[in-house]
Amino acid sequence: MIPTHTTTLAQPLSITENKTKKVILAALFAALAYIAIQSLHVSIFAPIGAPFFHVGNTVVALAALYLGIGYGTFSGAVGLALFDIMNGYAVEMPPVFIGNVLVALTIQLVYKYLYPRFSDRIWLVTLAVSSGVVVKLLTDFINALIRAIVTGVSFKPAVLLAYTSLPATAINGIGTIILVTILYQPIKVILLKFIK
Repeated sequence: MIPTHTTTLAQPLSITENKTKKVILAALFAALAYIAIQSLHVSIFAPIGAPFFHVGNTVVALAALYLGIGYGTFSGAVGLALFDIMNGYAVEMPPVFIGNVLVALTIQLVYKYLYPRFSDRIWLVTLAVSSGVVVKLLTDFINALIRAIVTGVSFKPAVLLAYTSLPATAINGIGTIILVTILYQPIKVILLKFIK
C-alpha cells in the first residue's frame, strides 16, 4: 500500500507525496517568489544586464528543498519568471529561468545524494544551497558572456564584462545561503503542521 502523504522527511526532497498538497505548496512558493522579488529588490550596478539584490532566490532554494524534483524545481523559478515578464525583463527571462531551474536541480541532487548518510542536518542544507549558488554564478557568467558577444563585444573583453557582472550574483548568493540556513527548520515545522 502506497501512503498518500507523509509528515516527516523520511524520503528526502519531498515534504509530502500528496499531489494536491504538492500543487498547493508549489503555487504558494511561486507566489512567494514573485512577492519576495517584487516587494524587495535593490538595483546593483553591472556592465551587463540589470541585476538587483532580492530574496526571491531564497524561495527558489526552499521550494527545491521542500518539494523535490518536479514541483520544487519549477515552483520558485516560475515565480521569478512571472516577475521578469510583468516588469519589463521578458527578454532576460528565458536564460534566468533556465539558470534557476538548474540551481534548484543542483540543490536537490546534492541534498538527495548526501541525505541518506547525514539525514536532515542544517549544514547539509547549507552545503546544498551553496552548491546551487556556485551553479548560479556559472549560469550568470555564461549568460552575461553570451549577451556581451551578441552585442558585438569581442571574446576577451566579453569575458571581462561577464566577470564584472558576478559580484551582484555573489551578493545574492551569500544572502540566499544565510537566509535559507536560518529559515529552513522553522518553515519546515510550519509546513509539516500545514500538510497533516
